[in-house]
Amino acid sequence: MEVKGVKLEIGYGGRIVVPEFDITLRRGEITTIIGPNGSGKSTVMKAVTRLLKYTKGTVCLDGEDLKNVNAAVLARCMGVLPQRHNAPPDFKVRDLVGYGRVPYQKWYQRNSRQDEEVVDWALKVTGTWALRDKFINECSGGEAQRVWIATVLAQQPDILFLDEPTTYLDIAHQQETMRLVKKLNSENGIGVVMVLHDLSQALEVSDRIIVIKNGRKYSEGGPLEVITPQMLREVYNVECDVLQIPGRSKPLLAFKEIV
Repeated sequence: MEVKGVKLEIGYGGRIVVPEFDITLRRGEITTIIGPNGSGKSTVMKAVTRLLKYTKGTVCLDGEDLKNVNAAVLARCMGVLPQRHNAPPDFKVRDLVGYGRVPYQKWYQRNSRQDEEVVDWALKVTGTWALRDKFINECSGGEAQRVWIATVLAQQPDILFLDEPTTYLDIAHQQETMRLVKKLNSENGIGVVMVLHDLSQALEVSDRIIVIKNGRKYSEGGPLEVITPQMLREVYNVECDVLQIPGRSKPLLAFKEIV
């Protein structure tokens, strides 16, 4: 599966945030979008997942204009987890994850045996099986984030879109989320598109990184091609060395000391 956006112009309330943008996203790849606050990262993600209208350009899903794709079909292809999400506090985890099966059902249907099997799989692959009978408001931040990912996975999407999935999580839960992303990609072939602020995480897990500055694409490529001292200086206005460490496949970022 391939999602392709061409010459996108995107904005809010008459203000253009992204003046012209091309992007291609594929099943099987982990693509991370990075850039400073307000640069347009989430705006681009919303546009290519039909959560936000664009004023110019096109987005196609396997060659078909996204505007013409049935909502249920789209939900089976794209699973989207936005920055902010909530559910009634009296929802149990399993019930919430079960809502991920809605794109496969008629309005009058309840979960079938196949639906229940998929829900079981989503709970187990995200490590939330033990939480299935808990109320969602009883879950910690890290647990709740995995539950929401399980809910989106129950859609069985080809590509999973995660907007800042590690925000507000402690280091352990951030690493846990990144391990889950890698696992879903390597074992299940699910494409993952993420907006991240942590450049070290982007280095560790990404196949491809897209850098956005002021609504425009600054660069795109493999992690080692994209995350460079020059990029960090020109995009983030920080001084940083990219250090190769013996025994590590990926480098470490060493930012200039704060004085």
